Amino acid sequence: MRDPARARRVKALYENRCQTCGTRLVCPAGPYSEAAHIRPLGIPHNGPDTEDNILCLCPNHHVLFDNGAVFVADDLSLNGAPGERLTVHRGHRIDRRHLAYHRDHLAVIPEAGVVGNGPPS
Repeated sequence: MRDPARARRVKALYENRCQTCGTRLVCPAGPYSEAAHIRPLGIPHNGPDTEDNILCLCPNHHVLFDNGAVFVADDLSLNGAPGERLTVHRGHRIDRRHLAYHRDHLAVIPEAGVVGNGPPS
C-alpha cells in the first residue's frame, strides 16, 4: 500500500525540484514532481513505501530511473547522466541498500564498446 503523505513529504523537502537535474515544473495548479521508489514496490522487488526509498524526480528522470537508464553510484554520481549528481537534503535519509538493489537489479549497463542507443543502421 502506498502512503501518499510520504511522497508529499519527500517532494516538499526538495520544493518539487528533481534530485538529479534540479528542474522544477510549474503548472497552473502548482509545482509538479514525481515520487520515485528506488526499490520498486510490489512483486518481484517488494520495496518498502518509506521515505528512505523515495526520490523526488522530474517526469523525464523518473522514467529513465525506473527503466534502468539512470542509476545512482555509491558516491551519488549518476550513471547515464554524465556530470549530474543526486542531491540529498539534510533532512532526507536515503537507504543506500535500496540504491545498491536498484543498481544490481534494474540498471541497464551498456556493453563495452557499444555506442548510441538507436536502432542499427
